[in-house]
Amino acid sequence: MQHRHLVFMLMNAIAVSNAMGQEPGRGVRRPPSPADLARELGLDAAQVPPFVQILEDQHAKRRALQERADADHSAMRQKMDALHEETRARLRGVLSADQLARFEQLRPRPPGAPPREHERDAAPADRH
Repeated sequence: MQHRHLVFMLMNAIAVSNAMGQEPGRGVRRPPSPADLARELGLDAAQVPPFVQILEDQHAKRRALQERADADHSAMRQKMDALHEETRARLRGVLSADQLARFEQLRPRPPGAPPREHERDAAPADRH
């Protein structure tokens, strides 16, 4: 019995060390910080403060929605979609069209999430 326990512990240790040593982009990705995004988008000094504020506002509102999540997943999804659209509208006032498109590419999408609106518009039609 102790032998099985030891083997189990060793296998877990190997799995954890492998997971910790993964290259960036593999496994669970942490979303980029607003500062990283600003740098990646090439924002100028005037764009950075409102860009960061918009993202911080969106994060706070999303967290509040998640904390108040009730049994009605559909209503929650609608509120999250509305928040996303509000954020995009505010970002359109700060970012160029190219920067906004790049921002959307850089934002990670949760596993299993449906395509974003701009991704649905660009997706080829199903052929059945």
